[in-house]
Amino acid sequence: MNYQIVSLNIGTPNKYNFNGKNLHTGFIKKSTSKPVWLSKRGFEGDGQADLKNHGGEDKALLMYSFHHYKYWRARYNRDFVAPAFGENITVDHLPEKEVHLGDTFKLGDAIIQVSQPRNPCYKIAEVHQIKDIPAVVTETGFTGYYFRVLKEGYVAPNDELTLIETNPNQITISFVHQTLFCNKDDIDAINQILTVDAIAATLRKSLETKLVKLY
Repeated sequence: MNYQIVSLNIGTPNKYNFNGKNLHTGFIKKSTSKPVWLSKRGFEGDGQADLKNHGGEDKALLMYSFHHYKYWRARYNRDFVAPAFGENITVDHLPEKEVHLGDTFKLGDAIIQVSQPRNPCYKIAEVHQIKDIPAVVTETGFTGYYFRVLKEGYVAPNDELTLIETNPNQITISFVHQTLFCNKDDIDAINQILTVDAIAATLRKSLETKLVKLY
């Protein structure tokens, strides 16, 4: 299956002032019209300010479904223009309920693999000056999702995202999100997620620690 890229976005960390509050972030990205090199660590010219919670090989690329933008516009009665959610790739369709941990895709010349959902971040609220938006992201599960890069290569804005292989466990990003934020003590759900070899290392460690406390 093929999915069209709506916007290819990059941006390096910078200092901003929102309503008198200083914020150092790489959340604010801009759409580019040129092909960009995608390495194991992410797109050339892209970066994160908070390297503890963002970036690294398991979070090399953040993707967000353009399908969600209609919801956000209606919810807050204002315009949201990609990449309003800090994503590197805005993709047509492909919401979290249709993406699985470990799914592998071709993106331009690169090969990428889904590694985990994006955790809702307070910076979404700061950038858009909407206090409750992180809570609504959590409620809806419209989080976006991260990829690792299996094969480096150039990605162009007019490229398509092509599904190569669906992970046989078929654990959706939505299921992972629900387990992390709604069904936190569901031992069976946690064990299901941990069956996926492709899960991000930090998320695996967090869930394994959670299991120890639950048993």
